[in-house]
Amino acid sequence: MPANGALVAALLEHLASVGFSEAPRFVGLDEQGRQVLSFFAGEVPSDCRAVAWADHQVEAAASLLRRFHDATAGSEIARDAEVVCHNDFGPWNLVWGDRLPIGIIDFDEAAPGARLDDLGYAIWKHLNLGLIDLAPEEQARRLKLMAAAYGVPANTALLGAIERAQERMREKARVSGWREALIGLQAEQAWLDAHHTLLIS
Repeated sequence: MPANGALVAALLEHLASVGFSEAPRFVGLDEQGRQVLSFFAGEVPSDCRAVAWADHQVEAAASLLRRFHDATAGSEIARDAEVVCHNDFGPWNLVWGDRLPIGIIDFDEAAPGARLDDLGYAIWKHLNLGLIDLAPEEQARRLKLMAAAYGVPANTALLGAIERAQERMREKARVSGWREALIGLQAEQAWLDAHHTLLIS
């Protein structure tokens, strides 16, 4: 069971109670104390780092994140925070059907937090900023699509959330000794720094 297993169970039960159907259901614990969740049919991609997702796909992902956040806002699980954040809302943690995200899985890092922090991470990972060979102007357009689909402006606050997500991942890489990952993350941060103004103009 994950370290935040009690929160995950409560979160999934809450989502079921408010009619949020895009997450598995908490069934209970097995004889070894492991969480048992309902099966969510669909496809889950693995290596997404070279993928340029289509406009309608990134918009659908941002919209799904917004619905998840709205379903948790004001709940006891969110405590004093805005919402419950997934904290790993990348394409690999979504279930896909007909090439669209239809469900969310892997809530092991879920915790109360701020909407923009979760969205910043999601935009970074869905657009593969600094990883794929797309012109900065095109990435700026795609970033605005995701922001609009969630319902927030593409502004300095949103870019700050992306930067914080990158810093959290860099710190994790440093602590874990992931040297190769750290080099890649530094390159992604350099790309964001170089195109900061363009991305919100």
